[in-house]
Amino acid sequence: MLRALLVDDEIASIKSLGILLEKFCPQVEIVGTARSVEEALLKVSKFKPELIFLDIEMPSGTGFDFLEKCTTCNFEIVFITAHDNYAVKAFKYSAIDYILKPIEIDELIKAVEKVVDIQKTNFDSRHKYNALFENLKEIIPQKLVVVTNGQYAYVDLREVLYFELVEDSLVLKMEDGRILKIDESLRNIEEQLLDRDFYRIHHSYFVNIQKVRKIVKAGNGCVELVNGMNLPLNVLKKEELILLLSERNIHNT
Repeated sequence: MLRALLVDDEIASIKSLGILLEKFCPQVEIVGTARSVEEALLKVSKFKPELIFLDIEMPSGTGFDFLEKCTTCNFEIVFITAHDNYAVKAFKYSAIDYILKPIEIDELIKAVEKVVDIQKTNFDSRHKYNALFENLKEIIPQKLVVVTNGQYAYVDLREVLYFELVEDSLVLKMEDGRILKIDESLRNIEEQLLDRDFYRIHHSYFVNIQKVRKIVKAGNGCVELVNGMNLPLNVLKKEELILLLSERNIHNT
């Protein structure tokens, strides 16, 4: 059973969430509720929950205030918000689960199942929350949380050259030469990559547009990166990529 703490300043919201969890998520045991940041901190110390459903907006402080003040993060968090605002983008980049109000049952079940899966691993969630605080400072988040070697890690997308599909694996190459094997599918992070100016130049390559030095048009064409490396370019992608690069004053030869 997952020991869960429900944190929301509205009694009605706590009760309705409790009913949904009891009916549709039998693997969750509600060990306590809290209606403020300070009360939530006390309840975490008392009940040591494995999962916290955390409302973002509360009169006594935000869910982020709670997370910042909490000295231990030995739990998973599912944020609950009534607004699809800038914070939601930060959640996606930081691999943080969230549910929009009014709560949809399928989304609730999916979030709980994901936490159950995480509990079976040795993941340290501190990287996720560190990345979240950094991403909340940005209009467009920069830190992407990924799973590598069975652990959470975060990378600064401004320092990534490209993502490469190698058979069934996803590999990213950093500008400083580091290579990371990612334990998840491209589909899971594609939205964030497109948002951060990455472009799929080939079936196997998702390149950071900001790291392209030029397009070499000879033959089938290729993309030259700032480190001098050449990547293959799908001929059907060439014209669209040229247009994108011209908007950023990147030259072609």
